[in-house]
Amino acid sequence: MRTMAKGFVLLFLFLGAVPASAKVYVAEPLLVPQPAYAGMRFYVYKPYNLPKDWYATFDGYPVMKNKDGVWVYGTYHGPNLTPTHYIVGSVVPSMAGLSPYIGSVQISSVTSLPESARVQPQAVRQASGVGALPGSVSVGPVPPGRSPAYMPDWLFNDRFLLLGRWKQSVDRIGVLTRPAVPVAWKGRSPKVIYAWTGHEWYQMTAREGERPADVLKNHVYTLTRLARRGGLTWYEADIPLFSQQAAVWGYYWMGEIQLP
Repeated sequence: MRTMAKGFVLLFLFLGAVPASAKVYVAEPLLVPQPAYAGMRFYVYKPYNLPKDWYATFDGYPVMKNKDGVWVYGTYHGPNLTPTHYIVGSVVPSMAGLSPYIGSVQISSVTSLPESARVQPQAVRQASGVGALPGSVSVGPVPPGRSPAYMPDWLFNDRFLLLGRWKQSVDRIGVLTRPAVPVAWKGRSPKVIYAWTGHEWYQMTAREGERPADVLKNHVYTLTRLARRGGLTWYEADIPLFSQQAAVWGYYWMGEIQLP
């Protein structure tokens, strides 16, 4: 946070040197909480040329609060700025294919990625440039000097892909770090949390008022045992691909989940 604050000071000093005839519209930075992650706060500010309800992060990416009060990144479709399902704090925006805000934009009424803008899973994996790993599939001829495209086996697992149809009970997905397993649930206070064990989606029932992190923490031993039994190995290369799949399905991407 100190680096961010220092950056704003330098920004204001720079703007102070602008001739008096120039029009400069810069608001004071705001330190806002991110409800998706307990204790997380970050700075936003309001450039004059961003639409209503939109702000920019210190590194220049457009963000807004969605209907659930969670801060998400925006993306451009032509001149239009639309919300994504990438939660601020879950991804590195430049690596997720997002762009910093541009000059004149218009807000769109679309609240999810349109079909034409959604990334197709096969295209994502072919473009990933990650070398082949055990439990993956390589597709197509490999150009000289390049590694085969990484195609994780879960991409072809019908049981795993059922997750994309569970929109009544799932709206956000992520990856638990220890053990490394994909997890999914709905809302801030879910009734059920799902974890992929390698063969099936294991269901964990939440008690009244129990947070997702609490439920996962109480099942760490069981998840570790089931993942070993199912032969699940989740590679670092799977994470950006899974985050792209979240956008395809229309789910919020919660990133890597580290338990206290």
